[in-house]
Amino acid sequence: MPNKLDVVAKKDGKKIRLGVHWRKQWINFCTLKFLKDSSLIFSSKFHNSTPAIDIGSARQFKKGFALHTQVVDRHGVSNGCHFTLHPRGQSMHLRKNLGGKILETRKINWFPVTTPFNLLYLYSLPLDICAPDSKEPNFFGPFPDDYTNSVQVAVDIFPRQTKEHSPYQQSVWIYWGYCPDYLVRISFNRLDQKTEALLHWPNDSRLSL
Repeated sequence: MPNKLDVVAKKDGKKIRLGVHWRKQWINFCTLKFLKDSSLIFSSKFHNSTPAIDIGSARQFKKGFALHTQVVDRHGVSNGCHFTLHPRGQSMHLRKNLGGKILETRKINWFPVTTPFNLLYLYSLPLDICAPDSKEPNFFGPFPDDYTNSVQVAVDIFPRQTKEHSPYQQSVWIYWGYCPDYLVRISFNRLDQKTEALLHWPNDSRLSL
């Protein structure tokens, strides 16, 4: 994977779908959208069809994680949920769709963006049990037919003037989105393990990859 930054598309103000092409099937993973105030909205397809989301804590390792505590809270999310990153208020929210209740808030002094940092990780179901989609994602990357484990999607924020970015060694495909103030790198990584559909994000105020 080259280190030189290559911005593949500008999608300001338009929601795009990202996913993989596997065994001649489309599998949508997530959507991404920028707002006019430079806010970012990220939604996991795997968590928009579940009746509830459990929030707890975990410990992150190089290629995965281990559950740390039992579920802290369980929330009904009949219409799914999404993450928002806001310049105003310097915060990240996990909230229910359709303008619903905020479930989690992370206060971070992130804007303007001066250092790269991880926003969240999405872990897919194993590819061999993911439901295929009839609609082709706006951007997609092929995964090998013999790969049946879960996929890790890393969402990282970079300064707008970034030229080199040190990609993950296990990345199969990398997508870039940009607004006038910062860049978003979305990396589809081999996980080489099977997990449930999970979302993982830092719960402190540090900004780091």
